[in-house]
Amino acid sequence: MDNLYNSLLELAERRSSCRHFASDPVSEETIGQILAIASTAPFASGRSNWKIAVVREPETIAALAAHVRERAGSLADGMDENVAPFFRRYSQSFTFFEEAPVLFVPYCRETSTMKSLLRENVTEQIAAWEHDNLSKSLSCVAMMILLAAESLGLGACYMTGPLMAGESLNAMLGIRDNCQLGAIIPVGYRKEQQ
Repeated sequence: MDNLYNSLLELAERRSSCRHFASDPVSEETIGQILAIASTAPFASGRSNWKIAVVREPETIAALAAHVRERAGSLADGMDENVAPFFRRYSQSFTFFEEAPVLFVPYCRETSTMKSLLRENVTEQIAAWEHDNLSKSLSCVAMMILLAAESLGLGACYMTGPLMAGESLNAMLGIRDNCQLGAIIPVGYRKEQQ
């Protein structure tokens, strides 16, 4: 048992966010291994009400980044002129996933179980609690992806900044509007290793 704990501790301590990726592809076998680990993640209500979109096509990855840039630009245009430059610089970090050979995008269908149970008695607080449960559950899925990638010698990063362009990302990925994206997780070999 100590060996399992020590192995997990070593893996968790070694894991760090990777923001620069080599161009080497990630094999289908490796992608499958990451998905197998992710499938063990816990989820609120005990249901596996989530999926993972895997994006491998460079054109799609570039288009996703373009949509995030466009959304960031339109948000900055609506900001006060003394804060817009800060946001423009900050939002540049929302698109480095463009370098990665593969993206993992965990998502789930928005549920309204409490609304169907409570009907007109559902409160905003209860609805927010249910929404937060989905977000937290998707974070568990994301953490399993990050640990799996690290265990296989790959770099990865948990990115939520790009989700500000959620609707257009959903559309580009063929994910229904009633689904919530949890993160964009770029995965690949670390550029520094070459």
